[in-house]
Amino acid sequence: MLVRYKKQLENFLLDVRFDMPDQGVTVLFGPSGSGKSSLLNLIAGIGGSASKTTSSQFKLKQTTYDDSKNNIKLKPWQRRVGYVFQDHLLFPHMTVRENILFGYKRCKSRKKIDQLVETFGIADLLEQYPQYISGGQKQRVAFVRALLSEPDLLILDEPLAALDYKSRQEIIPYIECIPEQLSIPVIYVSHDIKEVLRLAEYIVIIDLGKIVATGDISELCINQPLLTQQQGASFILHGNVEKIIESDQLVKVNCDKTAIYFSDTSSGRNLNPGQNVKILIHAKDVSLCLKPPADSSILNCISITIEKIEKNSSGKLLVFSSIGSQTIVATISHRSARLLNVETGKKMYAQFKATAMIK
Repeated sequence: MLVRYKKQLENFLLDVRFDMPDQGVTVLFGPSGSGKSSLLNLIAGIGGSASKTTSSQFKLKQTTYDDSKNNIKLKPWQRRVGYVFQDHLLFPHMTVRENILFGYKRCKSRKKIDQLVETFGIADLLEQYPQYISGGQKQRVAFVRALLSEPDLLILDEPLAALDYKSRQEIIPYIECIPEQLSIPVIYVSHDIKEVLRLAEYIVIIDLGKIVATGDISELCINQPLLTQQQGASFILHGNVEKIIESDQLVKVNCDKTAIYFSDTSSGRNLNPGQNVKILIHAKDVSLCLKPPADSSILNCISITIEKIEKNSSGKLLVFSSIGSQTIVATISHRSARLLNVETGKKMYAQFKATAMIK
C-alpha cells in the first residue's frame, strides 16, 4: 500500500513517504501533535483545503485515491475507507440498528449484517439508543457501522482512548478479528505500548510530520526510544502460555523451550494455556551474571552466550544474546563489562524480574 503526502500544517510540514502491508494491523505511532490524525484524514479524503497539499499519492489495491501529478483526488464517499474515531460519533436519535444501517444503506452490495452483529456481540443492543449503552458497546457499534460500508481499509484513530481498562480489554479481541476473519487491513493509532504490543504487525513511527522509522515491532524496539516511551533499548520475546499459576499471580511462558515467568495481577483471567503472547522487556531491566544467584527474588535467570556488544547513545553498552532465535538485550556500564570480562562468545546468565515485563 503506497502512501505519499506533503502538506503544510499549522506548526510544521507534513511530509511522509512509506509503504505498508495490505493485510494485518499497521500501527501509526507517535507523540501528540506529530501529524497522525492529519495523515489519517488525508487518506480518508477529509484532509481539508487541497491548496495546502503540495503533493499526494495513495493507492489501495488497484485503485488510486490520490495522485497530485495526474490530478486525481477521490471524494470521501468515493473511497472504500472505513473510519472509527476516539469518539464513537453515533447518531443519538437513532437506535443501534438504525445507526449500523446508516452504513449499510450506503453499501452498493447490500451485504447481510448478521455476521458482523454476531461477531461483535451487539444482537441484544439493536433496539437500544446510544445513551443507554456503555462506552465499549458504543465502540463495537461504531466498528460494525464502519465495516458495513464494506471498506478495503479500516482506520481506527485511538478507538480505546476514552474507555476504562476493563472495556479496553473487552474490545481488543474484536479489533484482532478484523484482519484475521474479515481480511480487511487496519491502520491503528495508539499511544499505549500495551495495545501496540498486542496488535501491531507492522509499525510506522511519525514525529513532527516526518516518518522516523517503519518495520517490524521486534526490530524497532531496540533502537527507537519513541516506541518504548523513552525507556531505551527494549526487546520482545514471543512465546506461548504454558501455565497460569494463580496462587502466585504468575504466568509461565515457553519461549523457544525456555521457561519465562512474568507477573500477572489479573491472575491470568485474560490468558489461557496455549495462547501466544508477546512480552516487552526493557534492556535496562536485564542484568548479567557469571553464575545463577543462590538466593534471589529475581525469578528469571537463563543461560546465554554473548553474540554482540555495541555502545548506545548514552555511552553505555548494549549486550546482545538470544533464546533460540529470539534476541535478548541488556544495558550495562563499562565498569560492569570490565569486572565481568564480558566479551563475544562468553557464556553468562541473564536475569530479569517477573514484574519487569509488559505483555
